[in-house]
Amino acid sequence: MAAVAAKKAYVEAADLVRAATIVGVVAVHSTWYMANGGHWVSSGAVLALMHFTRESFMALTGFVLTYSLFGKNNRWGQVWAKRYKLVLFPYLIWSAAYILLLKGGFNDGFLNFLGTYGRDLLDGGAWFQLYYLLITMQFYLVLPLFLALMKVAKKYPIWVVASATVFQMALMAYDQYGHGTGFINQHVGDEFWTYTGYFVLGGVAALYWPQVRDWLATHMRTVLWWSLATASLMLAEFFAQTYLGHNMTMADSVIQPAMVPWAMMCIILLTAIGVRYEKARMVNPKRWQLVKFIADVSFGIYLVHPMLLQYWTDLLARFRLYHFSFVLDAFTVVLLVAASGVLMILIGKTPFSPWLIGRAARRKTAPPVPKQAVAVDTRVQQM
Repeated sequence: MAAVAAKKAYVEAADLVRAATIVGVVAVHSTWYMANGGHWVSSGAVLALMHFTRESFMALTGFVLTYSLFGKNNRWGQVWAKRYKLVLFPYLIWSAAYILLLKGGFNDGFLNFLGTYGRDLLDGGAWFQLYYLLITMQFYLVLPLFLALMKVAKKYPIWVVASATVFQMALMAYDQYGHGTGFINQHVGDEFWTYTGYFVLGGVAALYWPQVRDWLATHMRTVLWWSLATASLMLAEFFAQTYLGHNMTMADSVIQPAMVPWAMMCIILLTAIGVRYEKARMVNPKRWQLVKFIADVSFGIYLVHPMLLQYWTDLLARFRLYHFSFVLDAFTVVLLVAASGVLMILIGKTPFSPWLIGRAARRKTAPPVPKQAVAVDTRVQQM
């Protein structure tokens, strides 16, 4: 009888990356609403630096799926059924909810609602954050091909990552300066290949996680210096396009070449911090419970926070308290994360939670185990 493969341990470091990224996502959206994002130079610069969050979630997706599926004799019918259950039903339900509650719903009749619903399902247009679920479902379709690429990466990791990075840079230049015309990226940012470099970065990190973890544990200074360098490059590009090109929308765009090195270094930096978080959790599993909680409910926060943000700004406007301010922006981030987290607790206690947020009540994991506290949650990674 063949030996049963040992179950991989939980990747505690991924929790820190997931929690920091979802808070960053909330901050990006809050800045658009509360700090006049895209119109103030200061808020545009903040957005330029914070737009790594989309790429971070793509890298997490590549990491999770590679870590959990690579090297297994996968039955793809079962794999797809499990994965799509986590994403498809929340996508269908929340798309309908946003149309009904924030886009007029049945105001123009039931048939018009169905038409809007059908169109929005095709392009993730029910609300601005739902594109990620659409990309995730696209990526699931090509998982067999991606894992085949990871077999190549297992032998030639540097070449695969370098090639994916060059492709990512070229595609971002095409989108930024060619405006995404033609067959490739007709729907800029909504197609899975837009984020190839980040999927690959996460996948290769999963293949070599013990080595990656050990290197990050001893090279924090190097990571910090490279992060500073790429942040400087990102800001230089932002100000050049703002003042020379007179186009702040392009300057703080997610889809641009300067974002690639910056986003990749942000992902690496957060992972390096995550390695230290993991070590602290091994010493005392009760530490940093807030990080653990936010990571657990990150998918739900991603789904619901734009709706709460819309209601919050409507409330402020009703009482004539709505004004552009970084102070209000920061307060809104805290408020949205807290309110979304509470709502996820309530939803998690209902039998509908797997359909609404892709999972049941908050999962319970064993305390971290030294040298093995690196396993991964197989639920969908957002954002």
